[in-house]
Amino acid sequence: MSTSTTDTSSGQDAGRTPALRLVRLDHDTDQTRALREAVVRQRVAPDQRRFVTEAVHTLPRADTDPDRTPFAVVLAGARPRDRAEALDRCAGFGIVDLRGHLRDLVDTPERAALLRAYYLTPEWQGRGIGRAACSAPTLDPLVAEVAPRATEIVLCVNRANEAGRRTYLAAGFAPTGRDHHGGPNGPQQILSRPMDPGTSRGANHRNERTENT
Repeated sequence: MSTSTTDTSSGQDAGRTPALRLVRLDHDTDQTRALREAVVRQRVAPDQRRFVTEAVHTLPRADTDPDRTPFAVVLAGARPRDRAEALDRCAGFGIVDLRGHLRDLVDTPERAALLRAYYLTPEWQGRGIGRAACSAPTLDPLVAEVAPRATEIVLCVNRANEAGRRTYLAAGFAPTGRDHHGGPNGPQQILSRPMDPGTSRGANHRNERTENT
């Protein structure tokens, strides 16, 4: 369930971070078909493969689990209609899971959503995208859409994945004081952050940072 991003941007780089939107991949449109073809062909950096499982494996699992919502991280303004364009404009992938191991991670799993299988492809790293895509303005509208009762977002990051940990802390996540020991590559630190309380009020309206069709 671990997540992995490498985002070494500093606060001074924020102005150069591309605008993003998150596109749900559980709908059947020209855009989602193109993005689905793209994400299963993308690969993470070799040194991150022990921290995260790629979409070629996790997307089919999400398709069979109604509690999991897969999404693509796409540059704002892009509406890819074929695989080549999708590969060029899609920066990463992730899944919002409403069940998973939440009971082992938090005290109130019914009020939480788990961010898992989240990563950027190597060519998009170092630009602040990893931080921006999981920060409240971008991620929370999607989570509110699929989990209206959620009040916090939780993730697990491998203790050896210091770059990923820095990214999540910069996005507002904080350690809960717990570790998860369910993976083969060592303990994972549990991080969480509260959802933006204003997000749920607009969850039923289209947000420019998310796309569900």
